[in-house]
Amino acid sequence: MAKVFLNGQPVEHPHEVHEHISPMSTYNAVIGALFVLTGLTFAVSFADLGPASLTVAMVVAFIKASLVVAYFMHLKYDDKYHLFVFLGTIIFVGIFFGFTMFDLKSRDALNDEQETFVRWKEQQNAGKGLVVGVDNVPERRAKVLADIEAHGGGHGGGDHGGEHKADAKAEHKAAAH
Repeated sequence: MAKVFLNGQPVEHPHEVHEHISPMSTYNAVIGALFVLTGLTFAVSFADLGPASLTVAMVVAFIKASLVVAYFMHLKYDDKYHLFVFLGTIIFVGIFFGFTMFDLKSRDALNDEQETFVRWKEQQNAGKGLVVGVDNVPERRAKVLADIEAHGGGHGGGDHGGEHKADAKAEHKAAAH
């Protein structure tokens, strides 16, 4: 027989300890619950829950993962340190999902730095492509485009800013007098 060591010391009469032997009925109940929760996940995918769909699916997935970890991986009967590590992991994954969900919810928001919508590809596909150098907020865009058309396309009538130079000279003369 091979020598067995525990904490660097030889053990006289080693034997395995199986403290968490569960009855077969427990495993059958857990697998039944997993099947029911899988059916619930499938049903939620067809339900029209709107933004709550992802939240409900994540809660069901968390419950299923907890059952697998607690009973099939025996975390329920293990050291509490391992439970702490598991729950810490769940918390950090929840934080990362929270940031991702926040990002997904803000995709339709106005990008203030560029004054454009983030979803410009959808506008372009709908035939409403972005105009370079023009404000793309729908309420202000029509006014800016009308101003551009009223002033000869924004190029000073073809002399590349000649009338703007004349206006500047007139303003300068008026200010001098």
